[in-house]
Amino acid sequence: MGRILGIDLGTTNSVMAVFDKNGPVIVPNALGDRTTPSVVGFARSGEILVGRKAKRAAVMNVGRTVFSIKRLMGTAERVNIDGRDYTPQEISAMILQKLVRDAEEYFGESITEAIITVPAYFTDTQRAATKDAGEIAGLNVRRIIDEPTAAALAYGLDRDKDQVLMVYDFGGGTFDVSIIEYISGVFQVLAIQGNTHLGGDDFDKCITDWLVKEFEKQHGINVSDDPIAIQRLREAAEEAKCELSELKETHILVEAVTMTDKGPLTLDSTLTRTEFESMVNHLIMASKEPMMKCIEASGLSADQIDTVILVGGTTRIPAVRRLVKDVIQHDPQRDISPDEVVALGAAVQSLVIKPIDTNDQDLAARYGKDKPVIIHVTPFSLGVGLQSDQFSVIIDRNSTYPTEAKDIFTTSRDFQEAISFPIYEGEKLIASENTFLDLLRIEGVAPAPHGVPRIEVTFRINADRILEARAEDLATGVEKVITVESTGARLTEAEKNRMIREARDRVTQQLRSRMEANALEEINSLVTRATATAQANAAHPLSEQVISLAQTLKKTIEANPNADTEALTDDLMRLMTEIESAS
Repeated sequence: MGRILGIDLGTTNSVMAVFDKNGPVIVPNALGDRTTPSVVGFARSGEILVGRKAKRAAVMNVGRTVFSIKRLMGTAERVNIDGRDYTPQEISAMILQKLVRDAEEYFGESITEAIITVPAYFTDTQRAATKDAGEIAGLNVRRIIDEPTAAALAYGLDRDKDQVLMVYDFGGGTFDVSIIEYISGVFQVLAIQGNTHLGGDDFDKCITDWLVKEFEKQHGINVSDDPIAIQRLREAAEEAKCELSELKETHILVEAVTMTDKGPLTLDSTLTRTEFESMVNHLIMASKEPMMKCIEASGLSADQIDTVILVGGTTRIPAVRRLVKDVIQHDPQRDISPDEVVALGAAVQSLVIKPIDTNDQDLAARYGKDKPVIIHVTPFSLGVGLQSDQFSVIIDRNSTYPTEAKDIFTTSRDFQEAISFPIYEGEKLIASENTFLDLLRIEGVAPAPHGVPRIEVTFRINADRILEARAEDLATGVEKVITVESTGARLTEAEKNRMIREARDRVTQQLRSRMEANALEEINSLVTRATATAQANAAHPLSEQVISLAQTLKKTIEANPNADTEALTDDLMRLMTEIESAS
């Protein structure tokens, strides 16, 4: 069995890790970085840029660069580039392809399996979209795991102390908080809360809006509708946010924000940490209510929480750390990277789903007997909508799974022979205000006056959080069973297969382009060396022939990068060898 790649597919940055004989380790990307920006750019040349390259080109590629695609996962929204609509799954798949390709180059072997993390508060639709993205990228997605659970796994590995953990996960686009009890290698999730549209991006926007106003004060020009100017200011805002986690104030200098008849205009301003904390205080406090609700739902009090694990770059902001400390009354853990802990935990999860290599005696002795056990909970209530649009809950939020629950329903009309149960997830009392998942419809109900038939509806959630719904007429035994598949933004099999083909073609084209670039580089190097050899030995009778042959080789490859140059290359190298031997 090959490696399983643990992937934290983040809103702002993505990270990958594997589990080896030394435990979970971060896998660097092709540039040697431990994190990869979750940014995709579409160059006008047709090249698709991913990661740092896409982020750096964003200013000159405005309108063709996609940030924070994770926030659109599970929605029907599309990104339009050159008249072509891309789904969030497709864009995410491009990021995953980049990560996998870099990991394959790092290890020198093919990687086909992955564990991908998602916010604990992601809906079934969002989780399904994430899995689709992995499959489009050519991966067998072995498991979708909650980010806070992954963080707890990474922290709890090799620790003997039983404790209650709170994972406070404030990332680039989402916020989650989970209470997890760790006892003798068993991680039991007690409660989760969150907000899938609260994150560091919102902090960046606050600073960007402030910079727009500062620029208008300095120059009398509002650049709100200038996409290039906004991109420049957005980059400066992100950098300022990071600096203010360490400094009391930061100097913001953005040259050539926009052009006028008099030339480029520059923004020169200073932002203090106090001013920054004031402008983002509402965002920080927005994380407090879910945190308090989560503690309450866990059945514990704040003083019973032993350890707080901070996850996500936003937790580096001092005001965020102060809020957590004020609630829990002690300092959060600081011995693990908030950027890397989730990916490390995803790598640990591979221990649960694949056998330990018995040939590695140290690894087998260390982890072979006591693999971590995870007991998850559902982030939302699951139930059915009734005729009055009431929401009848069958499985409560924060229920551990695998689990099964059932309830009895009846008909609302006389001699009704079929009943439909729309399935929802959410906490609203009105069914239609929750998230619709699927429709369970049972036909062949024995005709009877309304209120007489007894229809038992059973919900069963397995270890992979897949919901099976069954309706049975208890009088006749007639039943209907479905595996619930979230509708909404789900891809059809035909759409997914098309995207998989396109992704494979894209990888093939990238490999071909890379080979062509390498070949061109080698030939150019040979031409340069041959010319230098001939010039250094101008008196040699073959020198002019070498220069002529080198020029012919260069023109041939420039005219057609795929041209067969083997004969020309061999002749040139033979003549060079003769000259070098004579010198």
